[in-house]
Amino acid sequence: QENQAFQAARAKIKGNKAAEQMVTDFHKKQLELQSMSLQGKEPSAEQKEALERLYSVIQTDPDVREYLMAEQRLALLLQDINKIIADAIDADLSLM
Repeated sequence: QENQAFQAARAKIKGNKAAEQMVTDFHKKQLELQSMSLQGKEPSAEQKEALERLYSVIQTDPDVREYLMAEQRLALLLQDINKIIADAIDADLSLM
C-alpha cells in the first residue's frame, strides 16, 4: 500500500519539470547536511534554516507535498522491514 501510494505520487510529479527540480534540490540540500553530520561537522544554523525554508516553499505544491509524505512513509516502512529482518537473523545493526 505504501509503495502504491509512493508510485502514484511519483507519477504525479513525473514530467512536471518544476516539481521534479524542487524535489531534486531539496534532496540535494538534505543530503549535503546529512553528509556533513556523518563527517562530524555540525551544519550551521543558516544551512539548517535554508533547508527549512526550502521545505516550506516546496510544501506549497500539493503534488510535491504528497510525494514527500509518501516517500517518508515508504522509507519508514522499509526501515521497519530492515529491523524485522535484522532481528530475525540476530544481526547487530547498531552501527548503521
